[in-house]
Amino acid sequence: MRVFFVLFFVFWSGCSVVIKEKPKRYEGGLKVNCHSPIYTKGFYCEGNRARSGLVQPWSKVKIINLKNQKSITIAVMRDDDVDGVCVPEKYKSILGGNPFPAKLEIERCGKEGITECPAKIEGLASYYREPYHSRETAYGIPYDMYGMYAAHRTLPLGTMLKVINTENQREVVVKVIDRGPFKEERVLDLSYGAARELGMINRGEVRVIAYVLRCGE
Repeated sequence: MRVFFVLFFVFWSGCSVVIKEKPKRYEGGLKVNCHSPIYTKGFYCEGNRARSGLVQPWSKVKIINLKNQKSITIAVMRDDDVDGVCVPEKYKSILGGNPFPAKLEIERCGKEGITECPAKIEGLASYYREPYHSRETAYGIPYDMYGMYAAHRTLPLGTMLKVINTENQREVVVKVIDRGPFKEERVLDLSYGAARELGMINRGEVRVIAYVLRCGE
C-alpha cells in the first residue's frame, strides 16, 4: 500500500495543470486596460492635441523619443484612426525627428485616473438632445444626439454599457462619452437615439439597469 501511494504521488507531481487567467475584476466589476510602457512610432500633426488609439481617453502620457531621449508630458486624446502617437507640430523643436521611435509612459490613466467599473448600475435615466447636439463632449468628439451614447459622472470614458428599460425590457448598447447627469437622482443621461430605442421619449426618464460590457476603451 505504501509503495502504491509513493508511485501515485510521483506520477501526479509530474503532471502539469494549465489554468487560463480570467479578465481582471474587482468585486464583480471590471478594470480599465492601461498597459505601460507602450512602444510605437511618433509623428507630428496639425492642431493642439496629441492623439493616439493606444491609450485611454485623455491619459497623461510621457512621450519619449528613443533616439535622443527627449520627452514631453501631455494629455492624449483617444483617436482610433491614429497609427502610433500624433504630437502637435509645436513640439517638434523639443522632441525632434519625424517620424521617431516613441515610448509612452502612462502617468495618469484616463481623464480622471479612474480605472475600475462596477458590474452594473441601477437607477433613473434621462436623455438629452438640443441644444447639446454637435457640442464637444468630455471624450473630445462632437455629441451626436442620434448616436448610441451616454453620459455618466464617473465611469471611464469609452466604457460600453448594455442599458435595459425595466418597464418594457427594451435594451440598447451605448458608449460613455460625456459627463452627467447633473440631477442627483439620475444615474445616466442617454442620447436621443438611445432613448428612442428604449421607448422612453415620451416619458422623459425611466428606471434602467445598465451592465458594464467594457470598462474604458
